[in-house]
Amino acid sequence: MTRPVARAHVEQELARARGARRLAPWAALSAIAAGLIGLAAGGGIRAAGTLVAAGLVFASFVWLTSVARCPACGARLPRRGGAPDRCPRCHARFDA
Repeated sequence: MTRPVARAHVEQELARARGARRLAPWAALSAIAAGLIGLAAGGGIRAAGTLVAAGLVFASFVWLTSVARCPACGARLPRRGGAPDRCPRCHARFDA
């Protein structure tokens, strides 16, 4: 069993993941928009594809960071119901 983790760290992790989930649609749409702008600016299909690919790499990074993790062991934390009392994997307590 691991040592207790401050609840503030768990709340901060949940807030970070929530912010990343809010950013994910914007990142995906901006990747598509960059491709359309590159195509409209006369860069051609290869340039537009390069812009879309770079934007989708960023969007996938944002999507990967949208998962809240336990500060003690890195296990996924549940998305719903606020901060849990314990980690589902390492059973670390999240104290105040």
